[in-house]
Amino acid sequence: MSYPKIIINETKFKNNVRRAIEICKEKNIQVLAVTKGFCGNRRMAELYHEAGITNFGDSRLDNFEVFKDIPGHKQLLRIPMISEIPRMIELCDSSLNGDLDVIQKISDYCVQNQKKPHEIVLMVDLGDRREGVLPEEALASAQKIVSEMPGVKLIGLGCNFGCYGARIPSDESMDEFIKIKHVIEKTLHIKLTHISGGNSLSLHMVWENRMPDEVNFLRMGFAMIFGTEDMYRQTISGMYRDAFRCEAEVVEVDYKSSMPIGACGIDAFGHKPYFEDIGDIKRIILGIGKLDTMFDAMIPYDSDLKILGGSSDHMIINAQNSKINYQAGDVVSFDLDWGSLLYLFNSNYVKKEFEK
Repeated sequence: MSYPKIIINETKFKNNVRRAIEICKEKNIQVLAVTKGFCGNRRMAELYHEAGITNFGDSRLDNFEVFKDIPGHKQLLRIPMISEIPRMIELCDSSLNGDLDVIQKISDYCVQNQKKPHEIVLMVDLGDRREGVLPEEALASAQKIVSEMPGVKLIGLGCNFGCYGARIPSDESMDEFIKIKHVIEKTLHIKLTHISGGNSLSLHMVWENRMPDEVNFLRMGFAMIFGTEDMYRQTISGMYRDAFRCEAEVVEVDYKSSMPIGACGIDAFGHKPYFEDIGDIKRIILGIGKLDTMFDAMIPYDSDLKILGGSSDHMIINAQNSKINYQAGDVVSFDLDWGSLLYLFNSNYVKKEFEK
């Protein structure tokens, strides 16, 4: 056996995807599956496809290269860099954009190279303060795209919540979003067909019957991965919370004081750590480190274990209160959150293992 590893239960994951599609279909909403958390893992894209996904979203063009032959609409989620426009046009059907200068460059490239117009979803910043035009700028921006940029096609509007400012979608913000859609359509005499109402953080508005009828797309990763709604962090009915888990091997067991000895400087990552003096404790060291995962987003299955910290290659755990007598060679299992899953998939040192 090779450790550390992240284990993906294909049956549970595909169940979660199908359940998400089902929930959204009841409200005439399509799921655009966010694949960026899997860092270009082809099997994960295949699982989405097998479960019925026809729209894929990613933030890295390298990832699209891996599964470009899998059928479906491909949407670049990260604002495209001007330097990557040619590659984006080849790999993606549409992209999320909020900067008119960037959109102009996309249009210019398509015109100059006789490419079909690239589809644009204009992002509107409703308060989270990441990408997008401000609501009062949306009409003028849309008008400029439609009238002055023949190399692109404005297909819709998008909004985002939670990722930077941790803002929560509200009835008021979504009403404003839809009003912008109507104003643009009426003023410019066009029909916007792609209205992307947010990410997993917006899913609760669907089953609470608060999502406006005009919204017909949700960009979703977290909810399907963890079977959990991002607002309440509770398991969604009919989904599994444990489709993903991590396993790491114990490499050392010892009894030492909880307090390091000597003057305190900074650790390997430039921080000055704090230690609580709780006397001598049983500590186990795992062969997994900050190079592989985010410690704050790792939850041991053994609830009596407490992660103390670690370094690039080691995780140190307080096992003093555990009922299990861990020895070198034993395996510790972890539940995951977004940060740890992202790191684990991105680490070349973590094996990816699929089970049925």
